[in-house]
Amino acid sequence: MEKPQKKKNILLRRPLVSIAILLIAVLALVLGLVFGLREKHHNNSGIDSSGSDFAEAWNQPSEFLLSKNFSISRTPTTRYYEWTISQQTIAPDGLERPMLLVNGMFPGPLVEANTGDRIVVKVTNNIVNGTAIHWHGMFQNGTNWMDGTVGVTQCPIPSGESFTYNFTVPNQWGTYWWHAHAASQYIDGIYGPLIIHSPDEPHLAEYQEDVIMMIADHYHTDSGSLVSWYLSPESEGTEPVPDSGVINGRGTFDCPGDSQALFPTGNKCSNGAPMSVFDFKAGTTYRVRIINSGGFADFQFSIDNHNLTVIEADGVDMQPVQVQRLPIHVAQRYSVLVHANQAVDNYWVRALMNTNCFNTPNPALNPSIQGIIHYDGAVNTQSPNSIDWSSSAWEAVCVDLTLDMLKPYFPVPVPPADVSYHLDISFQTISKDHVNMGYMNQTSWRPLMNDSTLFQSQRGISTFDASSPSSQLVIPLNATNGVQLVLNNLDEGSHPFHFHGHVFHVLGWGHGNYQPGVTPLELVNPLRRDTITIPAYGWTVVRFVNDNPGMWALHCHISWHSESGLMIQFESLPDRIRAMNIPAEMKAMCAASNTMKE
Repeated sequence: MEKPQKKKNILLRRPLVSIAILLIAVLALVLGLVFGLREKHHNNSGIDSSGSDFAEAWNQPSEFLLSKNFSISRTPTTRYYEWTISQQTIAPDGLERPMLLVNGMFPGPLVEANTGDRIVVKVTNNIVNGTAIHWHGMFQNGTNWMDGTVGVTQCPIPSGESFTYNFTVPNQWGTYWWHAHAASQYIDGIYGPLIIHSPDEPHLAEYQEDVIMMIADHYHTDSGSLVSWYLSPESEGTEPVPDSGVINGRGTFDCPGDSQALFPTGNKCSNGAPMSVFDFKAGTTYRVRIINSGGFADFQFSIDNHNLTVIEADGVDMQPVQVQRLPIHVAQRYSVLVHANQAVDNYWVRALMNTNCFNTPNPALNPSIQGIIHYDGAVNTQSPNSIDWSSSAWEAVCVDLTLDMLKPYFPVPVPPADVSYHLDISFQTISKDHVNMGYMNQTSWRPLMNDSTLFQSQRGISTFDASSPSSQLVIPLNATNGVQLVLNNLDEGSHPFHFHGHVFHVLGWGHGNYQPGVTPLELVNPLRRDTITIPAYGWTVVRFVNDNPGMWALHCHISWHSESGLMIQFESLPDRIRAMNIPAEMKAMCAASNTMKE
């Protein structure tokens, strides 16, 4: 691929005969699909660039409307799902490209449950490479091996095989999502919403309808090819920039722009692809669950003429705070209350990418991704006349809402810092092949092949990668209770860091240097969430309680950055890991997991 030009010093997807002929044709099609889907491919995204076009209904708006018939209850039950992951060619924004779909859908199926329920999902892998599903935000207390992180808690599900995830959700509720956690596959379509309800949610009586809006950047080139380019000297560390974006899998792209894209495709394209439409009824209050399911872009979310009242962040209930624009970085989630109190009409939903945080422009990209609020009784249109808020859209940096705006509804005491770790986030070009890689301190993570650090820990191994330099930075946490992390960002870009199995107490963040004992920290009811943004050339201080045994990843959720090495792991309570009853079938998958080769 030709290198994009990098900007300097920027802060930053009839009878017997006829029947015989028909049977032969069907048999040929089936064989073609089987062998085509199992054909090996040079990249590990799972995309086979020779894929065929499948004429199936791939977008299901009903998946994003939470049913009134769902019973929010304290009585636990089992929610069972069967999924098949396959490759199909679809056109989410009008331009066709091969994508990886779950049950033929993009985004994938809704998982909906109550606190205390058991969730059982049988995943059949019909793509060319191994895969795994991560349940983003689930604590997985007592079932760390179900976390779904390749190289950390499991080996990938081999091509042509199935695996069943089985876990309970005993002590949390809110807005979550699931996605592939193998290479960069989720950028190619393997993701969907995960919603947990509870009668104890404090804002239940404040809304009548419940809607999901998954916003994401979208690439026209498969992620494996983009990773191969990014992790080469040719990129000089410049991340691939999106070609467009989608809301609930729908967007619209100006087809002539493909020839001007950073990576032109020449694929079939149709202008005027329909955007997602959300039906509102005047006088009704809606809970809108916003999920950034993209791979790179930080968004600012707004709805013309409608204020947003934030009531949840990453599964943690918040004291209500009203905003007009909501910044949301990769993998973060918010719930907002939206009152349908405007004139009966159509209004733009806006998800604006912060292009200040891209290292190079993409001439094909329209960074304003849109959907439509359609009031009952208004004319049907894909071109509302509503006007954006007059308030300024962007600062030149990608940051979250300030800590004083996000206050948890239920306070939880901050643990004392029994231990503290300083973690430097950087990019360095020190390898022999002159590739710019991500480093946590002096370690650049790469996934283990045919093993996982969790399985190694259970076997009593403490040197998780014998090569030099090691690709595994694993911090053991024994009887420690409170753990403090000082995350120091030496890079020109912000980084949304996600911690598996936990929520952080976010004690402070800022630009420049954190000075222990001098820089003030918020110790009274600070923000808690599982994905935090580390500012460019800045710092963030967090604490968490070491009470969840397992091997837990902490990584940048920008897919290009995690693929380049921005991940560490915490080995929580190693003695209890040794006693875990990990299913034998999980370890057996390691022997067959040669499908994730570099």
